[in-house]
Amino acid sequence: MAEPKCPSCGIEGIEHFASRRSAEQSRARDPWFVVVFCDACGHVHQVLAKHVFSQPTSPRFVLPK
Repeated sequence: MAEPKCPSCGIEGIEHFASRRSAEQSRARDPWFVVVFCDACGHVHQVLAKHVFSQPTSPRFVLPK
């Protein structure tokens, strides 16, 4: 089975991939993003958006009179 490898330091294994939640939070206390990084060297592999701002939408239909 193939193991993920850090491109920066070369360490292998999923156990070396760590994540940290952002300090910034939504009103529901969800993090805005999560950072995935190597726990050996700190290389950032990915930043995942967890909270997305959206426009509230209302139904767009017209009732007959």
